[in-house]
Amino acid sequence: QASKERSSGINAEYGESQAFQHYFKQINLRMTFSVEVKSGGLAPEVLPIQPYGKSFFKYVCERFNITDSSKETESDEEVEHLQDSDIVIDLKYIKSLSATEWKDQDHYRVLGIPNLRVQSSTKDVKKAYRFMVLKCHPDKSKGNTKVNEEAFTCIQKAYEQLCTIEGKRAYDSIDPFFDDDVPNVTEYNKQNFFKVYGPVIERNAQWSCNKNIPRLGTEGDSIEKVNEFYNLWFDFNSWREYSYLDEEERDKAECKEERRYIDKANKQERAKRKKEEMTRIRELVNNCYACDPRIKQFNEERKKRKQEAKQAKQEAYRQEQEAVRLRKEEEERIKKEQEELRQKEAKEKAEAEKKERQKQNKLLKVERKKLRENVKGQNYFCAADSNNIVQAMENLELLLLGLSLDDMKSLNGLTADIPALTSKYNSLLDAQLKEQEDKKRENLVKAKQSQEEHKEQTQNSDKFTTPDIALLVKAVKIFPPGTVNRWNTIADYLNQHSTVTRNYDNQDVIKKVKKLQSGEDADLKSKVNAQAYENFEKSQKQRIDEVQAGGGISNRDTVNSALKSEPEAPKNKGPWTPEEQKLLEEALKKYPAAAGPERWDNIAAHVATRSKKMCMKRYKDLVEQIKAKKAKQ
Repeated sequence: QASKERSSGINAEYGESQAFQHYFKQINLRMTFSVEVKSGGLAPEVLPIQPYGKSFFKYVCERFNITDSSKETESDEEVEHLQDSDIVIDLKYIKSLSATEWKDQDHYRVLGIPNLRVQSSTKDVKKAYRFMVLKCHPDKSKGNTKVNEEAFTCIQKAYEQLCTIEGKRAYDSIDPFFDDDVPNVTEYNKQNFFKVYGPVIERNAQWSCNKNIPRLGTEGDSIEKVNEFYNLWFDFNSWREYSYLDEEERDKAECKEERRYIDKANKQERAKRKKEEMTRIRELVNNCYACDPRIKQFNEERKKRKQEAKQAKQEAYRQEQEAVRLRKEEEERIKKEQEELRQKEAKEKAEAEKKERQKQNKLLKVERKKLRENVKGQNYFCAADSNNIVQAMENLELLLLGLSLDDMKSLNGLTADIPALTSKYNSLLDAQLKEQEDKKRENLVKAKQSQEEHKEQTQNSDKFTTPDIALLVKAVKIFPPGTVNRWNTIADYLNQHSTVTRNYDNQDVIKKVKKLQSGEDADLKSKVNAQAYENFEKSQKQRIDEVQAGGGISNRDTVNSALKSEPEAPKNKGPWTPEEQKLLEEALKKYPAAAGPERWDNIAAHVATRSKKMCMKRYKDLVEQIKAKKAKQ
């Protein structure tokens, strides 16, 4: 409650200045003290104490640059600076004046105070006027300073203009002896900054509404003080007003409309001059800022700090990148060493496996050759006049491919015991044939089940099957845009070549192509491509296996010739007839080993009733028979 009373007392005593009230509340919060008060036998009570009084009010105004125009200006005007000895009477100038041109006269010179001018107060003006009346009045003065009525009228006009605060401000605003020049931005002004701009800032500071506006300062001022100076001067608020230069006098107007017109014209002219004044002040501050060596020094220091921070940041980033690079190189080195070690181990393992495999293959080759000779020596376990020798030979080759090394060794060990050899050979052959038949039967069952599942899935689903999508992709490439009835043609192509009974129309084809192009069936499309490549590899591998099963090809023949498709026409699978044998011998003479990769195709075409595979097998058997005869001789 006491704090509220003190605040209300200050409000009543010092006015309702909003700026003062704002800072007063802040200062009260910052400068609140507490004391202990003891009363009677009770415990001490802590009461807050806040600063209060005229001295505190003065401190707040000076600390925060607060100006109370209603009080402070009036008090400044009431201060008396003038002494009687300071009044100078210029009779020559006064007598030369004309009462009709009183606005063009120097009022301070007329009142004898030309040196005070703006710094003079209303009390100084009144005191100077009384002194001039005593010395220059045409009726009361008795000395040689008496003037005529017209000159004394000029003294009265000067007093009437300067005796009030408003009139004095109006004349001070256009004081003809005030220097409005603004120094330019030159090298000389930069080198003599304080000498050139110090007086200019000092004399222009008198126009500020803030009486405590800072001056230029010194070269050793801190950055905070310099920034405060420029912040206040960039927001400079001047009290200069130009009503003294009004061309039209409002009191001379004859009617309300004329007074209103005069007021409007004068207001526009004052606003124009006020704008020019603020432009001049802004130019002064800008030139001062451009020439200030302190700003240059602060900017260089700030730039240096910024550059140092940037360099530090770059160095930190460089070190970080260097550390990342070193770590990455170390990881790559370790990874490379591990990869090299793994490759070395894999290579050693592969070489060991290769050697072991070569060793096994060599042993298998030896045992296989030995078993083949033993079986051939027994006429393939067939009767002498039997026609099944070729089939027995094929069975022998099939058995040799399926037997292990131990089985072949056991068979070769029974050479002396022909009945045991025959029995075991037939049992192994029967087991091999049965196993092959079981595999064929199992493959047929699986193929049939797969076909039935595929058919059922195709019938129950509205989606394209994987083979049909492959056909669709192929058809789109075969029939490009621009083909007549393109989509109908593609649909007919699918219906003709599809493995599943299904009728596709052009709408089905268009929808599926759009899906494939939009990426909705991207996984299915990639699956189709992968499956096509797998089918190609599988077919190539199967052809190579067939060639190898047939006993191989000559060194001068290439794999491509063996992989070519065989004719679709049915071939004779029975024993070779003398006519076929004669045709084979003619073809071998006609197409020697130097005939190239097309040799066996040409031989098979010449024989006509036998396939290339059969011709190659027959040729191999004949070669072995010839070698066996030569060995016996």
